Amino acid sequence: MFTDEELRELSRSPRARLERATAPASMRDELAALEREHLGQRDRYLDWVSTILATAAERHGPPGLRLLTKRTLVFFAAYPGVEPVLAEPPPPMAGEVAAAADIERALAIFDRREAEWRSVIDVLRDWLSALLSEVYSQWGPDELEAFHRRRGEDSLRGLMADIERPAEERLLNLVRLLRGHFTELEVSQDDEKFTIVQDPCGTCARQVLDGRFAAGLGLAVVADEHPVTWGGRPTTIYRTHVPIWHVEMARERIGAPWPVNLCPSGLDGGACTILLYKNPSDAATKGPRLP
Repeated sequence: MFTDEELRELSRSPRARLERATAPASMRDELAALEREHLGQRDRYLDWVSTILATAAERHGPPGLRLLTKRTLVFFAAYPGVEPVLAEPPPPMAGEVAAAADIERALAIFDRREAEWRSVIDVLRDWLSALLSEVYSQWGPDELEAFHRRRGEDSLRGLMADIERPAEERLLNLVRLLRGHFTELEVSQDDEKFTIVQDPCGTCARQVLDGRFAAGLGLAVVADEHPVTWGGRPTTIYRTHVPIWHVEMARERIGAPWPVNLCPSGLDGGACTILLYKNPSDAATKGPRLP
């Protein structure tokens, strides 16, 4: 479906393509698209936080919401020592980069804006991770799964709609999504699937590598023998959504994991591999065995 050169180009990061650009202006459309993905990730995280709070109120009433409100206060008291708290997106960078006098200045603008975007997105990822840690600590893995399922109902609608698109389009959409949370990746293919190696993954692994589990934020690592851990493998709290959304709930809808995520265990910040089968149902019969 893609030539080797097309896959190499798809694997190149936006920054690497900017370095190779003949002029900064040639990157305007691509950087505008990247910013849309960043904004989409921010919005999804805001929705996820809102869903966690709403689910606490629905399932546990005012006492449950009070617990998560208190956890929010504790989190934001500690967080400024970890990362700046930026409540709003940074100014658009596409036009500013395109107007730069040369590539060196364009890269400086790009690096500054991307660092600001990381702060905007990471605080939400870490906040929802702190809230889910409280859910797990107070109510256990069954309730953690229930919270994931509540959010997963909304999140999977887009993924299930994407399944109907051609395989090439599904790959491009997924790569754009992963770029939106700063993933470094390499794409390859065989007759059955695309393989995307994230090193690092822009969410789970980067959260580990950036020291969030050693920063006094109280983020949990879950090791219960339960679906939220693929059956008992130590799993960071953020990552526990993967076996629920992409294994359990995907199987309930299409009979196969979607996509197949081969995540590291525990606090391993190593590579994470995604298998995107060209025929989604092939993941059930040709993919690796998952719990």
